[in-house]
Amino acid sequence: MIIPNGTIEVLTTSDGGLNPTTGFPTKPKETWGAKIDCQFSPVRQDYLAKTVNSEPYSALSFSILIEAATFTGDRVRLSDRDGNSVGEFSVVSVEPLEAVGQVRITV
Repeated sequence: MIIPNGTIEVLTTSDGGLNPTTGFPTKPKETWGAKIDCQFSPVRQDYLAKTVNSEPYSALSFSILIEAATFTGDRVRLSDRDGNSVGEFSVVSVEPLEAVGQVRITV
């Protein structure tokens, strides 16, 4: 059992295919899936990170727990309990925790 402190949404992409009249490829459609209750905690928060050109950016990494489910996705949107957006992140790893019936997602 997790104690939810936010939600995640998985980005799904539909195949674009080819336009039958022009023969050119069509852009795939991206949509956010249903909100899934989760418990997240920061692994790394660096708000003072800088690029080679000294441009500032935030380097954030989170560990997210959800109830046991089949998780597939490359990109997630994380929101806190109040619905405020924490950010959009690429999925680094997905680890099923069978002993406790949860899945750990690292972004």
